[in-house]
Formats: sequence, C-alpha cells, structure tokens
Amino acid sequence: MIVTFTRRGERRYRVSVEGPGVGASWMEPAPGYDPLLPHDMAHFVVENELGILGGVFGQLAAGGTAGTFHPYDESKRRKILKRGKKISSMETRDAVLSEKMIAITHGRWRGDPLAPKPDKDLSEGDVVGICAKFDVVSKVWSQLKVGESMSLTWSASGDKKKGRSG
Repeated sequence: MIVTFTRRGERRYRVSVEGPGVGASWMEPAPGYDPLLPHDMAHFVVENELGILGGVFGQLAAGGTAGTFHPYDESKRRKILKRGKKISSMETRDAVLSEKMIAITHGRWRGDPLAPKPDKDLSEGDVVGICAKFDVVSKVWSQLKVGESMSLTWSASGDKKKGRSG
C-alpha cells in the first residue's frame, strides 16, 4: 500500500492510500497538522515499524476505512464502508495500542518531559528506532511546499506486533 501525504495549505494536509487489495481512499482535512510531523504520519510510522495491523493504516491495508477515510470509487462506497465498520469493530485493541505508542514515541521525539514512558508493550530500542524514523520523514515533510506530496510504503506484516497475544 502506498500512503501519500499532501500539504494542502499552511496548516492543512491530506492523506490518500492506494494499492492492491486496498480500497483507494482519502482523508481531508486530516487531524493534527504539525509542520514537522502530522499526527497521521506518526500513526503510519509507529504502526508500520511495530507491525500494528489493527491501527489506522493496518485497517486501510486490510481494505477498511479506519472510520475516517473516504473511498474514491463512489460505486463501491457502501460495500467499502460496511467492510470498514466490520474491520474497525474487530480492531479496537490495536487502535488503542497505536494511540498509546504514538503518545510515548512522539512525546519523546518532541522532547516532552511529561510524555509517557515505555512499558511492557514498547522497548527503549523501539522508541529510539521510531524516533529515528520520525527524523527521516520529518526532514522530507517539513521541506514540502503547499501542493507538494510525499509517499510512504506500508510494509508491516505483524511479525513485530506489540501488545497482542495472537
């Protein structure tokens, strides 16, 4: 799955997804604009790096909508939304886990002294690796002008899945 982040204004961005087995879709405005690392870009990095398959982007890769994306193909809209609701309802635990991992890693990356500390679900090595990935994507994102995009490739397999018993 290819995920494209597009700067659509001074404080606005769009996320679109496409690929085999994916309901090509988009979300705009996307929440949590940040000139260095938008919230959904942090979701992408965390979920991809940790193999969280039931978070936002894992749900999209499974053909869902994560409850926030809109299908491009209006003729398949009803079917895609129905599938998306089913996937979302089964993935509540991973969705919550993803938000927790973002709070820990993004807080650390931003230097927030009140950021939650790593726990049994996330090692210090994972935090360091994710923060390094944040640096890489932020370097590209922060240089984009309005109208420009960057694309990332989803490769999570679930092999590194955290906080799940199977």
